[in-house]
Amino acid sequence: MDCQTASQSPAAVKERAQQQGAAGKPLGIGTSHAPAADSAAPPHGSTNQRKRPFSECAGGTQDIPLLSREAARLKRRQERQQRKIRKAKRAARSELSVSQGDWRKHGYAASDLLSTDGIVDQVPRFHHSELSVEEFVERFEKPGLPVVITGLCDDWPAKSTWTEEGLLKRFAEHKFKVGADDEGYAVRMKLKHYLAYVHDPEHMEDDSPLYVFDGTFGDRQGSKALLQDYSVPPHFAEDLMQYVGEKRRPPHRWIVWGPARSGSSLHIDPLATNAWNALLSGHKRWALFPPGTARSVVAPKEPGLEREAVSWFSIVYWRTRRPDWPVAKPIDILQQPGETVFVPGGWWHTVLNLDMTVAVTHNYASTATFAKVWRHTKKGRPKMSRKWLEVLRKARPDLAAVADELARLGDDESGSSSSSSSSSSSSLSSSSASSGNSSSSDSEREKDAKAKTQAAKKPEQKAR
Repeated sequence: MDCQTASQSPAAVKERAQQQGAAGKPLGIGTSHAPAADSAAPPHGSTNQRKRPFSECAGGTQDIPLLSREAARLKRRQERQQRKIRKAKRAARSELSVSQGDWRKHGYAASDLLSTDGIVDQVPRFHHSELSVEEFVERFEKPGLPVVITGLCDDWPAKSTWTEEGLLKRFAEHKFKVGADDEGYAVRMKLKHYLAYVHDPEHMEDDSPLYVFDGTFGDRQGSKALLQDYSVPPHFAEDLMQYVGEKRRPPHRWIVWGPARSGSSLHIDPLATNAWNALLSGHKRWALFPPGTARSVVAPKEPGLEREAVSWFSIVYWRTRRPDWPVAKPIDILQQPGETVFVPGGWWHTVLNLDMTVAVTHNYASTATFAKVWRHTKKGRPKMSRKWLEVLRKARPDLAAVADELARLGDDESGSSSSSSSSSSSSLSSSSASSGNSSSSDSEREKDAKAKTQAAKKPEQKAR
């Protein structure tokens, strides 16, 4: 069969045969025929005598195996990607079955949970040009009141580079933390796999999706370049924990990135530190309770109330609207792109992403709140507090004097038992530690410098 015939449909071949038969020409199918009179016969022995095989013909089947191989490679790549996603989901929340649909059993994706109708933002807002650092300290930091400051990140490179396309181009192969396993070790995913997860219809209806909440991005070679994309705003620039040393200090900065219904469960930030959260894109919903609010009321342990932001907003938040709610009602914040939320130390807070969001958040200690932070640090991290005090005696003798005065007055509760101290620290640092998406869990079950080192060396946990 020649190339021309091979590439034609049966109907075309039949029509050609009829035309050739009418003209007295051989059909060229299953028989030999002489070349046309006006065609020169190839010389004897010439390779041109060889008929081109069917697979070489234009439109022949050589394209089919090639396409099949490419499709097979794509299928294998997708299957490998799905295995990575399922492995991360099993590790981050071993109590949920991926195959049996436990991740979407509540149907939150189809509910009106993300609606903000009737939610009134209750926190004052200031453009940074209208609120000096001194005014911020006196009006909000010292009295411990939340505030939203706008425009602080307008000039950051991250404003334009922290997009899905931009981050994927730079960090596709880097593994970011998306949760913690049952032993407290980080569950990580390559960014390219995480983005595939959030856009995959198979996973888009997860009740509480996996959430990038990475507290080591600034220390890891593959992601530390992110530190060059933003700067700490002047209102939060004082960082007393720097005197502890980078290796000893607790985790204090996180890149946070996730889709609708992901978020941080209800918690208090560790060691009474303040926090700021700058939102580059998307929208977040916050609920805050003042210091002293009973944990048993705002974070009850009961069947059906999972330790996720989405379940808290679905179940507990609506109780706070009832007239018989026994404690202070939550303060609501609807955070917009470009806004920075200040969360004073000691405040309960939970955050729900209303759509795809990208943000950066830091915890810090300042002169205005040093006494409170020192008391919690001395109780919860006694070894670290001793090293901290040694450096403060040289770098900030005024603060060292405050620590000495607190010890003299007994206000640091140094007489408490070690178990009481440990329990108090735990109540601060693990209020949402069970959730791999929370700020306090990011401080984080990586507990101290030794545990962080072990976690870095430990191979990825096999999915159970």
